[in-house]
Amino acid sequence: MFDEALIQLRDEMTRSLCTNLRIQSDAQPPEEGKPNGAGVARALEHALRTASQMGFATKDVDGQAGWVEYGEGAEMIAVLGHLDVVPAGDGWIHPPYAGIIEDGRIYGRGAVDDKGPMFAALYGLKAIKDRGLPLSKRIRLIFGTSEETTCADMAYYVTKEELPVAGFTPDAGFPVIYAEKGILHVTFSRDFPDLEDADITLERLKGGNAVNMVADKAEAVLKVGGSQVRLESLGSSAHGSRPQWGKNACFALLELLSHQDLPLTMQDAFSFLTYALTQETAGQNLGLAAADEASGTLTVNLGLLEGGSTYIRGSLDIRYPVTVSKDQILSRLEDSFSKGGFSIDSFSHKPPLYVPEENPLVQTLTAVFREKTGLPNGPIATGGGTYARTMPNILAFGPQFPEDQDLCHQPNEYIAIDRLILLSQIYARAMYELAK
Repeated sequence: MFDEALIQLRDEMTRSLCTNLRIQSDAQPPEEGKPNGAGVARALEHALRTASQMGFATKDVDGQAGWVEYGEGAEMIAVLGHLDVVPAGDGWIHPPYAGIIEDGRIYGRGAVDDKGPMFAALYGLKAIKDRGLPLSKRIRLIFGTSEETTCADMAYYVTKEELPVAGFTPDAGFPVIYAEKGILHVTFSRDFPDLEDADITLERLKGGNAVNMVADKAEAVLKVGGSQVRLESLGSSAHGSRPQWGKNACFALLELLSHQDLPLTMQDAFSFLTYALTQETAGQNLGLAAADEASGTLTVNLGLLEGGSTYIRGSLDIRYPVTVSKDQILSRLEDSFSKGGFSIDSFSHKPPLYVPEENPLVQTLTAVFREKTGLPNGPIATGGGTYARTMPNILAFGPQFPEDQDLCHQPNEYIAIDRLILLSQIYARAMYELAK
């Protein structure tokens, strides 16, 4: 229905996406009218300007979000995605904010998560508009600015703007996500106030870039007499919801530190963390292990680690099954950490999402995926957290296919141009089916 039109838009779509990828839009200090920093504000301005030039109505929602709309009707369906990205990290073959095309691939932070899919949706909406088919509902694309950090953007949006009767977020996997695990981000710490004058001291400890990323680099500096000894560990990054797919650099460093001649209290702390966190990612040694049929197994990711001569701090990303309660997880975690002398300092929480497979939205999106791809796959669960939790009647729908390598939050993130076009075709059909 829209496939040929979107093939014709290939070059224009590619150029628009590359332009946005060249805007560094990770979390930056807030400025007046730019609550999540100047970078993501520029990315939002570019997306809205691109849509306006296509003839769509647009609105900037006080810098927290923006929307693009087409059609008429009392009700609205939505596509909800984000333009903020996680930090680039190291190990890129191309500059992460250059939008370079090589071998049919567009490289850049955000190419898959989530700028590429949102530009695919934007051009899918253009194809619907150009075709002029009758619709019973308006179609709105909602661009967020803080999905990778707090989701405060959508908390703000839902207090100011209309909510959809149905829709999807292109920020997970196909064919459609009907269950999302609960998410806990937990900070923990232990202080050592009497170690400043020890013979061997920990001058600096640093690991990871974000709590929802597997740390690809960690380092420590020890002061031994009048000299400094630097220890470094390298790993491979992955999304924090799938820690088993990466190699956490903090793990090897923790084990190494547990064998150094540090003061006994600090050495004991490192030994505890080594036992509790580095041997597996299912939370077994923390007493957290849990699983259910709908959403799978609990996972734990040590995303951030830091320390100095008198303290150790860290942050965990815990994804728990939809049938488990956060209070149960927190109680067990506090008990386990107290045995190692650590305290829980703070936590943030996103409750799980579960929609039965027979729900009409699940059925419609699954049917579109099967029609456009010929694949028989059915609805799936994920440990990833998406905007689907932030407002009613939204489910995650793509962009990753079941056989895809996970490129989210990893170096050399890219999207193949052919895949970008296919996504635009799938999303155009899905928007049309929901709004016709």
